[in-house]
Amino acid sequence: MIDGNLLSSFTDSVSILTRSLIAIVVLYVITRLMGKKQISQLTFFDYIVGITIGSIAASLSIDDHITYTHGLIGLVVWGSFPIIIAYLNLKNMRARRLLGGVSTIVIQNGTIVEANLRKERLHINDLLEELRIKGAFNIDDVESAILETNGQISVQMKADKQAVTPSDLNIAVRQQGLSANLIIDGKVMPDNLTLMGLSYEWLIGELKKSNINSPRQVMLACLNSSRDLHIYLKNQDIKTLTVID
Repeated sequence: MIDGNLLSSFTDSVSILTRSLIAIVVLYVITRLMGKKQISQLTFFDYIVGITIGSIAASLSIDDHITYTHGLIGLVVWGSFPIIIAYLNLKNMRARRLLGGVSTIVIQNGTIVEANLRKERLHINDLLEELRIKGAFNIDDVESAILETNGQISVQMKADKQAVTPSDLNIAVRQQGLSANLIIDGKVMPDNLTLMGLSYEWLIGELKKSNINSPRQVMLACLNSSRDLHIYLKNQDIKTLTVID
């Protein structure tokens, strides 16, 4: 005869497993619908919504006092708001300004705009820290700085402090395209080979030129826009200097 406590524990475990799987699936669908914004691109509202959705999903997983219906309604409602706002931002400039905010100039023509700093509750030390992160250690070198809606500060250096580019020196350069990964973690990418107009036999021949007997020995092999093949082997004995601990 099965012990009652054991049966109850098993039933609870199955319930938690089921609720967790449902919460994960719904959470995955919602995040896919919300788009591919990076963490640095999230607004404060997006950040709060993300935390709240995660909290609701976690509660739905383990709190049996929350019904499936109530938990799913909470997830859908909170997940819908960023999607609706993103849609409105795409369709209407006025809605974009109202809901997403606008960027704020904090340095203009080399002069700190104190009123805008106060408006954004940003003190001078915060500004100096952000400028240093952007590589501007001397504020005298900054022409303009803009506080973006995602909280990041964009910096434009003064003309005489900007890095020299090939176009400044009238030097012609070749455009760099994307590299195609032909081998990843020992596995050949046949679709990428086809896209590049290459064959498996060609790849094996190139590996043999480098004394590599099998793609399984390769961690990464990529072909750049100049048709140069770069190969990185697995398990290479490389001694590194520990300078970032």
